[in-house]
Amino acid sequence: MFQHIGMLTLVDEATAENADAIVAGLLALPATIPGLVEAKVDRDAGLTPGNATLVFHLTFADQAAWEGYRTHPDHVAVIKERIAPVLAAKTFVQVAA
Repeated sequence: MFQHIGMLTLVDEATAENADAIVAGLLALPATIPGLVEAKVDRDAGLTPGNATLVFHLTFADQAAWEGYRTHPDHVAVIKERIAPVLAAKTFVQVAA
């Protein structure tokens, strides 16, 4: 298995609907991207100022599946249409498990 974990911080002007759209977009990806086994997405509880807005944990069959995901049209569409317009900062890590 191969893990891709990310934290997204949205701009202050982002709405709950923006966050909902990102969550829905990420959760839909396993249905269309080969080798993407599972997607988990959670929102920050809002207890500490400065935290990221969303965290996601994607599980892939292997590193090759993750590499395919990076340029897959459905993934790119989620970035362009849902994430990029409201993104302030991002952090990612990949882990071979």
